[in-house]
Amino acid sequence: MKKFQVITDSTSDVELKFREELGLDYAKMIFTLDGKDYDACLDWSEISAHDFYESLRKGSKIITGLVTAEQFEKKFEEFLTQGLDVLYISCSSKLSGSVNNGKIVAEELKEKYPDRKIICVDSLRSNYAEAMIAMTAAKMANEGKNIEEAAAFVEDKKLQYCTYATVGTLTYLKNAGRIKASKAFFGNLFGVKPIIVADAIGNNYAFKKAKGRKNALDEIVAIIKENIHPNSPLFIEHADCLEDAEYVKEAVKDKVSTIYLSSLGPIIGASVGPDSITVNFYAKNKVTIIGEE
Repeated sequence: MKKFQVITDSTSDVELKFREELGLDYAKMIFTLDGKDYDACLDWSEISAHDFYESLRKGSKIITGLVTAEQFEKKFEEFLTQGLDVLYISCSSKLSGSVNNGKIVAEELKEKYPDRKIICVDSLRSNYAEAMIAMTAAKMANEGKNIEEAAAFVEDKKLQYCTYATVGTLTYLKNAGRIKASKAFFGNLFGVKPIIVADAIGNNYAFKKAKGRKNALDEIVAIIKENIHPNSPLFIEHADCLEDAEYVKEAVKDKVSTIYLSSLGPIIGASVGPDSITVNFYAKNKVTIIGEE
């Protein structure tokens, strides 16, 4: 019998089919596009992914927001009132303050629900790497494990859930303050594309360069083939550049049997910009790279 509910947030990009299959839920972040407020819905219910990225290409500014305390309280209580504990798998604390809001609300709800537990885990990840951690925990919940077992397991394994990426331009990440790289890197980007990793402390770190877009995609392919665990699925996300995502999929299908393609969600998309590609998988080893501070 299920003893706890797993919740993630809008940076996980976890699709409806997996949420329904696993009984997984998420707390919505928010964003403002051209002065209009939107929920960061992972089903693109208010604006299509294409229109979202076209707006960015045309120069629209997007402001993203955290999961609010009110949203956390509503989402946590939805399951606490059912007699379930709650495990929140958050976006990396290096990229978002949502986990801190979650912890504050969890502490406030202790008195109201003294027999229930709320555990907030800083995944040190975003994208589908965060989703994969939440999906693993949700499977444990469905198997009847308790919340402490699941929290301990994902804490131990979370650095084996990897995200690597390349972007059309570093402008969006730089403007959002969500990238680590040396000054020399930023000063020598003409004609090269960055390769970015979610590092061991939860930052996005530009750790390699490739000459041109195709070489950047080929570098991503090589990283997947070298590092992916034999039993891991691969989640490829794209910011309105399906052809490039298909290119990566085709290039790794001899190595990976289960591959999913999807659009980057609005929160991640606003930070990385159009024409970005991320790949997410469970690796053979933990990520050890730490970006420059």
